[in-house]
Amino acid sequence: MVKINHLNNGIKLEGKRVLLRVDFNVPLNNQSVTETSRIIKVLPTIKFLIDNKAKIIIISHVGRPKGKIVSSFGTAVERLMVNFTNPDPALGENRSEFIGGNNNRNPHPFLADYAVRRALSLAIDRQVLVDAGYGQAGKISCNVLPAPAIYASSANDECKTPNVAEANRILDEAGWKKGSDGVRQKDGVRISILYQTSTNSVRQGTQAFIKEMWRQIGVETELRNISASVFFGGDVGSPDTYQKFYADIEMYTNTFSGTDPETYMSNWTCKEMAQKRNKWGGNNMPRWCSAEYDALSAEMAKTANLEDRIRLAKQMNDMLMQDYAMIPLIHRGGVSAHSNTISGVRMNEWDSELWNIADWKRN
Repeated sequence: MVKINHLNNGIKLEGKRVLLRVDFNVPLNNQSVTETSRIIKVLPTIKFLIDNKAKIIIISHVGRPKGKIVSSFGTAVERLMVNFTNPDPALGENRSEFIGGNNNRNPHPFLADYAVRRALSLAIDRQVLVDAGYGQAGKISCNVLPAPAIYASSANDECKTPNVAEANRILDEAGWKKGSDGVRQKDGVRISILYQTSTNSVRQGTQAFIKEMWRQIGVETELRNISASVFFGGDVGSPDTYQKFYADIEMYTNTFSGTDPETYMSNWTCKEMAQKRNKWGGNNMPRWCSAEYDALSAEMAKTANLEDRIRLAKQMNDMLMQDYAMIPLIHRGGVSAHSNTISGVRMNEWDSELWNIADWKRN
């Protein structure tokens, strides 16, 4: 399929099918067109295609069409990244830096505790986030690798059901007690989270919901949103990029092109940590490091058998999820619609909405 943006671009059209999308949403009175300017404007294009012996398929609508909303889901997951290093500004150049081999000597003061990370995930009602911000363009995700379907693990489905009581029990058992202000603390450390993301109305809504969910387990949350051009900009001189991660939790969507997850899953190897020494150019934002995970990534890189690659990909996903290196929230999809009079439409996140137009039929 070739997209034509301008006429007379040298493409030979004779005998070729041309899909022409036009705006014929014209005013009607008793089924008669009362104003024809939109139709007249497109006539030169139609004439050009006829003169060049193209087979024309015209798509348009009149009025408010009755149809079906369709969605499909690829690899995009909105997730919370958990900072395993200490983002305290008092640390200066060591702020959010992983220090020392495979054993971090600059751990986060409370997110280094597995109990805290697990409790944060358990407290989140992901269905509320989907319903409020995404509708049919989202569904709950308990994996950072949700697709293609052969790679999707079912080992982490606990996240589909929030459990505030269990989250509170876990924190109590781990020694994080609520103070007079309702915020949990231990050994003088309060669970007070700086939670950042890009400026986006849906993301700010998600932040507000999660702040309230975490309040129910004794966690204090400060929300911060940063202009997307700055947050995702990669300016090594800016303290506000997602790569610098000068916060406790940050949220964004990540994905990968194609259908093979090898490169994507290698993002969380130790060597990929975004650090000062690589000008924050790595992909491992949480600064999570596991020799076992690195070994699985190296094994996948030299494994050709598909069944073995599936096994390795699921193992890597499950390690990340079960250690709460990140907390997946929403599997984000694409949404479109089609008329009730058309059948055979199948969305595909790896291709154009028109990828199987040859199979469409008029009912």
